[in-house]
Amino acid sequence: MFYYKKIFSSSNYISLLIALIVVIFVSLYFYFIKFDSNITGFFRIGSILPLSPFLNPENTLIYQGEIGYDGQQFLSLAFDPFLQNPETVNSLDHPIYRYRRILYPLVSYVLAFGNPSLIPYFMVGINALSILIIVAITNLYFKSDNVSKFQSLFTLCIPGVWMVLSLGTADLFSSVFLIASFYCYRYEQYRLTALFISLGCLTRETLLIVWFALFLTSLIQKRFKQITYLLYGLIPPILWTVYITFLDLPGKVRVKDNFGFPFLGIINKFITILTSGINGRNLFEAYMFIVLLLSFAAILVIYLKHRKLNLLMQIGNGFYSVMFIFSSMTIMGYYLDYSRVFMDVYFLLLLSINLTKIPCKTILFSASGIGSLAFLILHS
Repeated sequence: MFYYKKIFSSSNYISLLIALIVVIFVSLYFYFIKFDSNITGFFRIGSILPLSPFLNPENTLIYQGEIGYDGQQFLSLAFDPFLQNPETVNSLDHPIYRYRRILYPLVSYVLAFGNPSLIPYFMVGINALSILIIVAITNLYFKSDNVSKFQSLFTLCIPGVWMVLSLGTADLFSSVFLIASFYCYRYEQYRLTALFISLGCLTRETLLIVWFALFLTSLIQKRFKQITYLLYGLIPPILWTVYITFLDLPGKVRVKDNFGFPFLGIINKFITILTSGINGRNLFEAYMFIVLLLSFAAILVIYLKHRKLNLLMQIGNGFYSVMFIFSSMTIMGYYLDYSRVFMDVYFLLLLSINLTKIPCKTILFSASGIGSLAFLILHS
């Protein structure tokens, strides 16, 4: 109980209040203005893939000519997380891949008591609440450091935060578990560290990268008790993967689609940017891509100044850098994809402790905040 009491302590009050006001305002902006008071607008449902059997086409905001986005897949699973209706599987593009990310749709289903009309609202609510929880835990992370507690509000500058909120994907929910596991690791809450990263892996399998970062950091820092709990924490994701294998679901896991030869996706991205001409869309793509690259670099620079304080951040950054280097144009091709997939890099930067007078974090998050504003105003 002490952990949850700390999250809502008075020291977080001002930051949480500011975050709450911003999240409510943006959520209402999306709902009433962007999506014309239709909750299904949060899931970017396209017309190409089959619609979930639990959705009425007449009451669903459908983007004609589009394949849709990941939020559509999560919504279909949330309606039927136990795959009782065979049409649910047909509505998924790659069921064996999508079903790995079960926790977000399952929690939404449970909270809504399986009511299809309420499930979309709970999914949006989970993402909105995730932003507030991230702000709160980030405040706690810096409780023993001589840094401004308002650094947690940099969360609101991260473009991926608002992209995920508007697209109904699981990335924000998984980032809560990432932030929570890092906080617990720093303050030696070994069981909770393992629990949170285990839940994170059930939300988004790419958080295995974070599990490996925690494992390697524990090994270097000789936290052998933490290693034991981390190994226990790996059991639920492994069992779930084995269970999915026995279901023999159709589709593919998409590793070959998302990853390829090293640096090829990055090179192709720069070629695309340089050959697409000068227009608003291409300039925004270039801006978002460069800010992400600078975020990778900034974590390394801060680590070189404060190695002991930021070892976990740097190891995590190293694993994400490898993932970034091998990413194909499937991920690199569109800012909604790489900004969302690598959103956790911004959180690693956020948690990096920089005690120098050079405000590189402030500069970078200010730059990313401009990208967030542009997305909120211009994206449709």
